[in-house]
Amino acid sequence: MALFRRLRRLPPVVLPLVAMLFFTPLLAAGWRAPARAGFGAQPPAQARLDVGSFTLLVNGQRAGREQFSVQRVTSQDGGTLEARSESAIGDRRVAMRLETDSLGSPVRYSVEERRGADVTLRLGGQRVRGRFATLARSSTGEAAREYLLRPGAVVIEDDGIVQYALLVRDRTLADGTGITLPSLTPIANSQGAVRVVLETSRDTIVVAGVRREARRWRVTASSGDLRLVWADTEGRLLRLSIPARNLEALRDDVPR
Repeated sequence: MALFRRLRRLPPVVLPLVAMLFFTPLLAAGWRAPARAGFGAQPPAQARLDVGSFTLLVNGQRAGREQFSVQRVTSQDGGTLEARSESAIGDRRVAMRLETDSLGSPVRYSVEERRGADVTLRLGGQRVRGRFATLARSSTGEAAREYLLRPGAVVIEDDGIVQYALLVRDRTLADGTGITLPSLTPIANSQGAVRVVLETSRDTIVVAGVRREARRWRVTASSGDLRLVWADTEGRLLRLSIPARNLEALRDDVPR
């Protein structure tokens, strides 16, 4: 306070020079004024829903691993759920992030694929006014694509695992009934439909030596590829099977 009283006694012509001498070192050091309530973008609120890892088996033999997380987010552009994963099979590494709205439709999406030290694919997507625009850069060049985002559209990739957690979470169906949803497969640059059927809500599965009650879902893409998905009553993914590829994803630990 004493400093400000002294500053008020200075001639007006001197005040700008004093201000410059006082604030320049702070700005050079990266100083930022604290944000006031109601000003500036606020970070999205987050609540973790699930986190864990899967062992990936091909023909019954261990082939790789996928780590994942699912959280609820509240962002200004409508995102409510976010899934992240990092998977490794052989020398192939894939990092994925998918943010969806309350219907499971994509808001933002990104994928990076590496083989060894080389980046073989970078893909990013964003919802813009009822459409979903993507840009992919790979060893073969750059490709931009825009999809009409029909109501309820979901992202389902050929090699995706944790994406199925978003597909079945908060999905209320009676045993034996199903729903058909529009689908996007950005890596393959295609779109179609996916059929989701709740085969039974009273299945049992073993996770890390512990028996768990589970719902078993059958997911069929427009290409005819079949996935069997097991999740608990809270929608946490427990197991995934792709019979045509002899691939299974087994959860390593019991959800907590």
